[in-house]
Amino acid sequence: MRANRTVPGCLRYAGAPSEPYGAKTMAYLNGAPSLEPTFVAVPRGGPQLKGGQFGLRKQPVVHYGVRLATALSGAAGTPGMRRLLPVVTPALLGDSHVSDALVALGSVAAPVFSEVRPHTPFDAVLSLITRIERLAPDALLAIGGGSTIDAAKIASLALAAGARDQDALLALSSVPDSRGDLTIAPVPPSLPVIAVPTTLSSAEHGMIGGATHAGIKHLFKSYDLPPSTIIYDPWLATGTPLTLWLATGIRSLDHGIETFLSRDSNPFTDALAMRGLALLREGLPTAYRRPDDACARHTCQMGAWLSGCSIGRVRYGASHGIAHQLGAITGVPHGLTSCVLLPAVLAYNESVSADKQALIAAALNCHGARAADAVRDLIRSLGLPTRISELGVGREMMPRVAESALNNAFVRANPRPIKSPSDILEILNMAY
Repeated sequence: MRANRTVPGCLRYAGAPSEPYGAKTMAYLNGAPSLEPTFVAVPRGGPQLKGGQFGLRKQPVVHYGVRLATALSGAAGTPGMRRLLPVVTPALLGDSHVSDALVALGSVAAPVFSEVRPHTPFDAVLSLITRIERLAPDALLAIGGGSTIDAAKIASLALAAGARDQDALLALSSVPDSRGDLTIAPVPPSLPVIAVPTTLSSAEHGMIGGATHAGIKHLFKSYDLPPSTIIYDPWLATGTPLTLWLATGIRSLDHGIETFLSRDSNPFTDALAMRGLALLREGLPTAYRRPDDACARHTCQMGAWLSGCSIGRVRYGASHGIAHQLGAITGVPHGLTSCVLLPAVLAYNESVSADKQALIAAALNCHGARAADAVRDLIRSLGLPTRISELGVGREMMPRVAESALNNAFVRANPRPIKSPSDILEILNMAY
């Protein structure tokens, strides 16, 4: 058959009638949620086609394989960039790469804000907003893991929306509909963010950010939320503790896998995700064997970049959704939540995604294996936990996690429908 023209949601073949056959538009026309990808019937016995549209929305400038100080010198020279407010994770305050880069900025660098804690509590975001209002920077420089980068993103958004207390932050947070689509913030962020990730959480790519209040992980979504600039410094990354690096690497693996299995999967994000999985499969074991190898850290960063490009652009599934509540309630870091939940969620979803899961296993060099087993074996080979029971979390916490996770956007969007807390408990019991 010969293609003669394309219309939204349908590939038109020569000889086809003038109107598309029940075509629908995919979930991300210009980045905005609409309808899931739809298989479109082709006349005369042809194969089914999965048609749709996908919008990239905001894309950052990415500096990779570079030293932080070198990349920052260019950013600081941008017209109108008179002052940067560094938002630095506390563990990096004594790091020479960071201190040298900030000293090189001179008067452009404002005093460092270092009050962000894991899971980005609301009070840390509000403290950062207060600091921003006092210092009036032109941009935020977030150096650290996902909690630090999300704090900067959410503070910039809250500042634009006039949110100055916990109630206002709650009102600004995104609410999922029955399909797991999140509402969009009414205003764009007020300040650009330069992100320097030191873990593999991939928060630097997200059109969503998460912050915790009263045991609930709340999501904030804006098409303009991703940082304007990302700097991947593999030499800086060698200072990240190995367990944290590897665990967040599994979080990045989780991004790639749930992208590929998403209800919104499409050729663009599928290709990035699968290449990202291959890079992570190469880089993580090498970093495990040679923690000081900047080349291995660089390979991991490239895998996290490709796997994380989908954050907020496709809907993830239950591994991310349940993790939000397991982390918020028990304090388990998100990297470790992926280690214990991802294999169980893959097993739960296997009945509706077996063909794609076979491709995931192949990308992890486990041809013919179940994806759940391939992922669990990789996690175990890195010396990481694969069961919730290994994290010191009691089984009695599981019903609370299940109840609170039911309304999570990603749980609602899981490939295999989750209808009740008992479905989530099934996953948690497999993971325990």
